[in-house]
Amino acid sequence: MRISRFLFAITSLGLAGSAIQPAFAAEDEAQVLKPVGPWQLDMGENKCRIARVFGEDDQQTLFYLEQWDPSVAAHWTIAGPPVEKYKSWRDTRATFGPGGDEGEFQFQESTLGDWGNAISGFTTVAASDRPEEEAEGEERDYAAHPRGLPALDAEGGAKIETVSLSQRNRSTVVLELGGMQGVLEAMNNCMANLVEHWGFNLEEQKTVQSPPQPKNLSAVVKRIVDYYPSGALWKGAQADFHLRLTVRKDGTVKSCTLLNQTVAEDFDMRRHPCAAFQQIADFEPALTAQGVAVESYYTTRIRYSMPS
Repeated sequence: MRISRFLFAITSLGLAGSAIQPAFAAEDEAQVLKPVGPWQLDMGENKCRIARVFGEDDQQTLFYLEQWDPSVAAHWTIAGPPVEKYKSWRDTRATFGPGGDEGEFQFQESTLGDWGNAISGFTTVAASDRPEEEAEGEERDYAAHPRGLPALDAEGGAKIETVSLSQRNRSTVVLELGGMQGVLEAMNNCMANLVEHWGFNLEEQKTVQSPPQPKNLSAVVKRIVDYYPSGALWKGAQADFHLRLTVRKDGTVKSCTLLNQTVAEDFDMRRHPCAAFQQIADFEPALTAQGVAVESYYTTRIRYSMPS
C-alpha cells in the first residue's frame, strides 16, 4: 500500500550545461553521459527516491538516490549498459565532483529490471565527512553530535556537477548531474513528509539528541539467528532486511516496519527480524537535550548471509 504516490518533474533544476571534463581521466578514457529528461521524485510508503536518465539510445543509464529514513547520506544506484562490464570483485571508485564524496568499494552483483546490471553504494554526495557510526559503524557521541532530524547537505550539493565510476581496465563512466542542491532539497522535504506520515511530530523529532538505543541487542541478535529457517539454512539462502521501529517513551516497541527486503526462496516471512524485536527488544528511549523521553524511530539493517 502506498501513500499519495507522486511522480513529477523538477523542471527548475534544468538540464546540465556544457560538458564537464573529469579530472581523473583523459577525455578519450571516459564515457560522458548527458541527461535526457528531468529528475523524477517518487515518494512511497516508506522511502523516497529521486531518479534521472542519462545517455542516448542503447547507452541509456539510470541514476537514483534513495532513502528509507532521514540521514546525512543516501543509497545510490547506477544501472545500464555502460557498467555492464564492471566486475564486482574489483575495486570500484565512485566520485561525486568536484570536491564531493568519493571512495573505493566492491559491489554486490545485481540487476535492475530492463536496465540490466546495477552498481550501488552509499554517499553523502557533497561531503566527505559524516557522523562516525554512519561512516564506520562506530558509536556516536550524541552530546557532541545530536541526532535531530538528519538531512542531506543540500547547500553543499550546489557544487556537485558529476558522478563518475571507474575501475581498472574499464572505461570511466561520467554522468553530468548538474547542480544537486535542488535534488537534495527535494529528498530532504520528502523524508520530512514521511516522518510526519509515520505519525511523529516533526518539530519534536528535531529536538532529539539521542535516538532509541537497544539495551539487550545481543539477546535480539541471538533470537534473529535462531529464527533463520532451517530449510533456508541447508540451501545457503540469504536475506537482507531494512527495519524501522517505533519506540515508545518507556522504551517498549510500538511497531516494526519492513522498509526494504531481499529474500531468498524458502525464507519464512513469519520469522523475519521484526518478530524478534517486537517479542523481546528493550530500549533506552529517545531523549532530548533536556533529558525528556520522547517517542521516536530506530532503524537498522539485518543481513542473513551464509559463509561461502
